[in-house]
Order: sequence, then C-alpha cells, then structure tokens
Amino acid sequence: HLEACLASVLEQTTLPIELIVIDDGDLPAPPLRDAFASKGIAYIYRRKEEPGLTESRNLGVSLARGDILCFLDDDVVLEPDFLERTLEVYRSDSEHAIGGVGFGDGATPGSWLLWLRRLYNLVFLISGVRAGRVLPSGFCTNLGEGFVRFRRPMRAFFLGGAAMSYRREVFDRWHFTPGYHQIAVGEDKDFSHRVARGGYELVITPLARLYHAETEEMRPDKRGVGRKFVVGRYLFFREFGPRHPLAWILFWWALGGYLLSRVAVAVATGSARERERVRGIVEAMRDIAAGRLRDALVPAGTALHGGHPAAGPGLSPDPPAPRT
Repeated sequence: HLEACLASVLEQTTLPIELIVIDDGDLPAPPLRDAFASKGIAYIYRRKEEPGLTESRNLGVSLARGDILCFLDDDVVLEPDFLERTLEVYRSDSEHAIGGVGFGDGATPGSWLLWLRRLYNLVFLISGVRAGRVLPSGFCTNLGEGFVRFRRPMRAFFLGGAAMSYRREVFDRWHFTPGYHQIAVGEDKDFSHRVARGGYELVITPLARLYHAETEEMRPDKRGVGRKFVVGRYLFFREFGPRHPLAWILFWWALGGYLLSRVAVAVATGSARERERVRGIVEAMRDIAAGRLRDALVPAGTALHGGHPAAGPGLSPDPPAPRT
C-alpha cells in the first residue's frame, strides 16, 4: 500500500520539495527512495519505536521545511493533479485566511439502500445534508455522506485525515493530540476543528481526487473499532459540542441511532465480527454514561464545566467570524 501511495506522489504534475516517511511498523527498507532522489525530492525517513498516529504526525511536522504540509495515509493513491489542485486553493487565498485544505465532495452516487441509510442517519443526527459540517449532536457529516454534491471548493469545519494539508504557521499554535489514536478515532476532526475555531478557514475541494484503498487488515479488531468510534465522537462532542443540556440529549439520540444501525447489520449478516463491533460500541457507551471517560485526554490544568473543557488556547466557546 505504501509503495503505491508513494508512486502516485512521484506522478504528480506539481512535485513536492520533500517527502517524509514516519515508520512505526516494520518496513524492511524505505520504499522508492532512489526514485525520489532522481526527481530532486528530498526523502526523509524516520523510524520510531512507539506506535501512534498523532505522534507520527507531530514528528513529521517537526522535520518538515515546506510552507504547506500535506499528510497522507499510507493506503491512498493520488490522482496526478492532486497536489496541483490543492495548491490552487492556497494561491487563490489573497487574504491568507485559509489554514487548511482537504479533498472530497458531497454526496457520492449509490443504490437506493445507501440513500435510505443516509436518510436514517439524517433523522438520528448521525450525519447531515452537507459534507464537512458539524451537527448539533456533535456528530459530523463526512465526505461523501451528505445529500448535496458540489463542484467547486467550499468551506468546511473539519478535514478528513486520509489526505489533508495545512499552512506551516498553523503548527505554531496547535499540534495533534498525543495518545488520541490509542483510545479513539477522529484525531483528524479533533485537530482540524480546532484550527477552524481558532480563526482559520478550512476548505475541501472536489477537484483534488484520490483513491482510498483501506483494507480489512488495517483494522482487524472490530470490537476496538466500535469502541474507538464512539469514544472519538464523545471526545469531539465533549470539547466542541453546544453548552446546553439539550445537546446531551441530541448526542445520546445520535449514539442510540448508531448502535441500532450496527445491531441491524450484525443481525442481517450474522457476522461474528459485526457482533464484536456492537460489543465495543456498548462498552464505550457504558463508560461514557458512568463518567469513566470524562477526563480522557484533557490537558493537565484544564477545568471542566458541565463535561466540557473551559476555553483555552485554540479552543473557544463559539467559532469566530471568518476573516474578510
């Protein structure tokens, strides 16, 4: 997967000045290093012993020299003009208001069953109408999950982690939360929404396209997948959700709808793996209800009010007005 990803970088119409590979796995050797050198692209390879996605991202940031930093999952394959289309958005930003650019569009074509599922998610506030939006329940409408397609770059309130980019200056104020991926998924939303609330605009463009070849062996522990998804939604809601009692009702409404949908899948398929996913979801819901996750990943010295951290650096109760 990684070699296919790197090969697609080499085929870009606009080449990067450097490539950074952070390895906390067991690569026998850095792939395609000579190919990058032949095109004048610096190749930085760093091995780290302790696993962790957010730690790898932060290490990559500390090594990078570019003005725009683009993060790629190792199982994506980019269209040849991906970087060119991404940079076009930054170059069109004469007021320097855009802090990050991601890929993707709105609703993707699908069967009637897929559209029925989207309608179900809309009712339970699991996802909404437009991609890149945060719902009152604290859940988010991911790329491809909405009802509205768009053909030009549009503003978003979070970016998808498979391929996202930021101005270098963003990392003078924020970093990816260490330890996030050990207990939850959604570190991309956690980081990018902080940036969006901190005064920068985020943009997703349908012109920057890729293929995400995520495979089952990437997440073999379905029980852990179910648990981490729920914990991730809780952490996001805890930090960024509305500060009123009704918000918690909406959060649990969405969580209950999500559980019901996964139970239906487990029953319909008879899959033992899907039953394990449901177990993980229920475990996480119990921990949330019992308050066992209340202080998870909260920085030392951060006060909690009603289950939400108080405003601090990069975290304000209400999003600022966009720069004009």
